[in-house]
Amino acid sequence: MLSQTTAMFHPERFAHANLFVADVNVSVDFYRDVCGITEVFREPGVKAGFLSNGATHHDIGLMQCSDAPLIGKDGTVQNTMTRGRVPGLNHIAFRVSTEAALIDAYRNAGQFGIKLEKALDHGMARSLYLFDPDQNAVEFYVDTVADWRGFYAENQNQLISEQWDPTATPPVPEFVAPDRVDTRVADAPLQSMEICGATLITSDLAASRRFYEKGAGLHPVAANDDVALLALPDTDEPCLALVAAENGDKIGLHSLWFLVDDDSPVLQRNASDQRFRLVQTKGGTRCFVRDPNGIVLAFYPGTQTLPGAPLRSDVVAPLPPAS
Repeated sequence: MLSQTTAMFHPERFAHANLFVADVNVSVDFYRDVCGITEVFREPGVKAGFLSNGATHHDIGLMQCSDAPLIGKDGTVQNTMTRGRVPGLNHIAFRVSTEAALIDAYRNAGQFGIKLEKALDHGMARSLYLFDPDQNAVEFYVDTVADWRGFYAENQNQLISEQWDPTATPPVPEFVAPDRVDTRVADAPLQSMEICGATLITSDLAASRRFYEKGAGLHPVAANDDVALLALPDTDEPCLALVAAENGDKIGLHSLWFLVDDDSPVLQRNASDQRFRLVQTKGGTRCFVRDPNGIVLAFYPGTQTLPGAPLRSDVVAPLPPAS
């Protein structure tokens, strides 16, 4: 298992995914009404919506595709202008425990041969962004306020992000995170509990493993020449599956993983709704569905049903019919 001294980051949680979408309102409705995740914040200036399962400020961020630059609170351009024009992954995100650790990573990036794309202050969190070998964006962040709900309430519909210089100010003192509030949407067919991982199709599995192990601080729990299951430091539950591409595979995000309440209606009625694909396992029933932009979402009723073997059949979700 890798330690903090041998990796650039030492994350404590697979925290959220941010997606570029064709229509932010349609996607917010889907993640709320189908997946059971509560809308908590809108940022109209960048056509963004955020949804949370109650433990953190967001599990899913949604940004509407645009040919225009994304302008932050401070008036600076926040995107590369080569991304965000078509639906797909904006970034996946890992939370670290302290801002001091994030600043150390910023200062030591060169030692790991990793180039940082940008550093942003979001008002309730500070973040570093970088790209993996397949140009998937990855965020590492620390929360900077305890009351993120209060921050959202005070800043609803306002721009909140601006450039951040990690060397300019002392780290924010550590604080105790607020208790989780159960915010599931009662009538949703899926009762999501939290986002917990992702499957990425890679053009070079070895290169991707080096990045996520030496850079992101994850460690392998099961791996072969085709698939690597990686976990957070000091845990044995996978949060990321890296899969070597085969003919016809699209490089990049394949699916996002969520833990879901096993009492979710869709799991109890054998999913007569054709949007859902159910797969029985020894630990429980996995459920797969596409979001409005074609992204596959995998729902696991407990950690015992998470991918456990380095097999394509276990980590490349069976695709529901495209809508």
